Amino acid sequence: MYVSNLSLRDFRVYRRLDLPLSANTTLIYGANASGKTTLLEALFYLATTRSPRTSNDRELVHWHAQGEAGVTPFARLVAELHRTGGKTRLEVIVQLRANDQGHLTGTTQKLVRVDRRTVRALDLIGQLRVVLFTPADLLLVDGPPTERRRYLDITLSQLDPHYVRALAQYNRLVQQRNGLLRAWRERRRPLRAVDDELAYWDRELAATGGYLLAERLRAVTDLNQLVGPLFCEITGNAQPLEMRYQASCDLGTGNDAGGLAQRLGIRLQELRREELNRGQTLIGPHRDDLRFTVGGINLGVYGSRGQQRSVTLALKLGEAELMHTRSGETPVLLLDDLLSELDTQRRTHLLRVISRPQQQTLLTTTDLSDFDTDFLQNVQRLRVEEGQIYPS
Repeated sequence: MYVSNLSLRDFRVYRRLDLPLSANTTLIYGANASGKTTLLEALFYLATTRSPRTSNDRELVHWHAQGEAGVTPFARLVAELHRTGGKTRLEVIVQLRANDQGHLTGTTQKLVRVDRRTVRALDLIGQLRVVLFTPADLLLVDGPPTERRRYLDITLSQLDPHYVRALAQYNRLVQQRNGLLRAWRERRRPLRAVDDELAYWDRELAATGGYLLAERLRAVTDLNQLVGPLFCEITGNAQPLEMRYQASCDLGTGNDAGGLAQRLGIRLQELRREELNRGQTLIGPHRDDLRFTVGGINLGVYGSRGQQRSVTLALKLGEAELMHTRSGETPVLLLDDLLSELDTQRRTHLLRVISRPQQQTLLTTTDLSDFDTDFLQNVQRLRVEEGQIYPS
């Protein structure tokens, strides 16, 4: 899998860009804030319909973007994707909304097309598979649980269209159920029908949550087989890294979706009074976490900075290998100024992965001296200055 061409219009600093890309390694270099990371962000957005840098899509549209023929300003992203089954054209338009008086509201809407056919945003996810590395990925180890859930969800959503739909449905169910719980807690809704109303939401939440749990547990089992040896190779440590899924309720011994849904439903009933008092859903995949241990030691709490970098690197490389194993295609690697964060041993291991056949990689840097002459001679080099790209 590789992207042969990336086109941008009014996306952040890029007014117009039509960029052919190598199927192997592209090194993008330039000063900070020149537009290097934006290229990686664009590919991640085309893969996931989400930016890794902001939750506000308004920030993606160039501030001086102009509308045309009565259409409000917009940003357009297009990628020509080559896969085992042939070529695919991916397109996302992020358009600013206007009110009835024609004034921009600060909100946006998306138009998504695959091979020029309009589809739902969920149908785009999984067409292009990417693995993004950034210095901020250390939060995977010592940051909040939402970062670790996001790691699993992004990986599985790109691999399985059913997972991404189930995840969207589950999030809607949690939001709606929490709305009801808050209404009862605040006495804006009569309490007499609580059990009957919650019975429906509990069934739906448990069924969808059970499926998500089963897929996450299967992924953690598979990833453990990958990240354990990778961690040993990266660090020279004989003890492997182990990922442990920490569920918000007792999952029992089986990992099948039906059994997990049943146990989740039982636990929801047991917690009903407490949830009504607190006005929120207290258990389920949205409350779960991952723990990373070596020799029983929690590296998120007790690991050194170097150990945490090694965990992050092993997790990302494991994510890429899982995608390759399950889909038969290598994902596109997006490395944002990562080598400056790594010592010689970790850098050497990562560069060995980059050099594998049929592996497209885009990496950014501010300093070409981070790379040896042989590497520089065998990659596509692009210099970025203030939103302009020059072959080098």
